[in-house]
Amino acid sequence: MPSARLLAVALGVLAVTAFLTPPVASLLEAIGWEVRFSRVYNRVFEVLLVIVLIAWRRRLDLGGGEAIGFRHPAWRGDLGRGLLIGAVGLTMALGFCYLAGGLVPGLRYPDTGKVVAKTIQGLGAAVAVGAFEEVAFRGVLLRRLTLDLGARAGLMVTTAIYSAVHLLHPKSGTTYDGAAMPGVERTLEILAPLADTANLPTAAGLFAFGLILASARTRTGSLWTSIGIHAAWVALFRVGRVYFRIRQRPIWLVGASWPPLIGSVTGVVALVVTAALLAWALRRRKAPA
Repeated sequence: MPSARLLAVALGVLAVTAFLTPPVASLLEAIGWEVRFSRVYNRVFEVLLVIVLIAWRRRLDLGGGEAIGFRHPAWRGDLGRGLLIGAVGLTMALGFCYLAGGLVPGLRYPDTGKVVAKTIQGLGAAVAVGAFEEVAFRGVLLRRLTLDLGARAGLMVTTAIYSAVHLLHPKSGTTYDGAAMPGVERTLEILAPLADTANLPTAAGLFAFGLILASARTRTGSLWTSIGIHAAWVALFRVGRVYFRIRQRPIWLVGASWPPLIGSVTGVVALVVTAALLAWALRRRKAPA
């Protein structure tokens, strides 16, 4: 089954990454690049995965741009609608967080040039993350699992994987010492949050957000609405942290893990408002055949 082969490919790339990262980190250090080991690990995995998926796209039957919803005649309208829905939904939640005392306005950097640079970087990251993750999850993976498992099971499994993957952002305690083991240790660090019950509220929030994005994809036949919603959320988090700070307490208001706010009452407000706006926008739109 193509889905099983796709899973095997991802696990294989993860295993290769664990043993390839130390020599790559050593090479970067030798040429004078000071990069954290965890960041090298992440980039090695991403590059390897992209290369393998492109090379084996037909063998894995991952689908082309039209099949995954990337090529769509009404993409501009769908993208704009998604950006507006995502921005309004999360902004209202941030306003709630501010009124409840969980958000503190204020520039993070005193230097104006750095503020501008970080704002531009945040916007760029939002575009990249929104597009890449929607193509990967609501495009390729949702299509592949739906074909193999059926519509409902494909939706639930895709969304569960999306939620699990976004928990894998631990603070790294790994340091590179020239041996191969740091790559293996980093892999174990990355997987550890999946076994931590404290992450259950965040996992539930991520699952709900994944369902909203999947609903946008299936109702429109296009990836662009979900790309817009996703990019707007990422932009408000990435750019917003330049202009405001989220307190660490109370947990019920701000959440306890990354991504911020998702596993909290503020996250619930964001999800409910975003879902309601999406339902309102699509109320007269027929699902694609």
